[in-house]
Amino acid sequence: MLLVGNGKLITRDPDMPFIPDGCAAVRGSAIFMVGTTSELRGRYPEAEFIDAKGGLIMPGFINSHMHFYSTFSRGMTPPGEPAKDFSQVLERLWWKLDKALTLKDTYYSTMTALVDCIKCGCT
Repeated sequence: MLLVGNGKLITRDPDMPFIPDGCAAVRGSAIFMVGTTSELRGRYPEAEFIDAKGGLIMPGFINSHMHFYSTFSRGMTPPGEPAKDFSQVLERLWWKLDKALTLKDTYYSTMTALVDCIKCGCT
């Protein structure tokens, strides 16, 4: 069992949406209980404890739609006049990019996107 505490806990519980000195009890891959840090440390004294040091504690985000191959295109703009609509963006950038990417490019773009997701608490 793992306790993550000493942080600002967002619970997603409408009756108690925020615990200023919060703690989450984790068993396996699931949060099974939340409360104050002192309450849960007292209840589970043997549990491993991660000190959030006043940081934010919250459930992870789920990204339900992602174009992993496009990570390397950040900041790219098509040459010439700015696109007037999405079809111009597709024609001037995306379809050209799609044709130019190799399997290795796609692999590294995907790995970069996944690292970004993990760093932001997103699965």
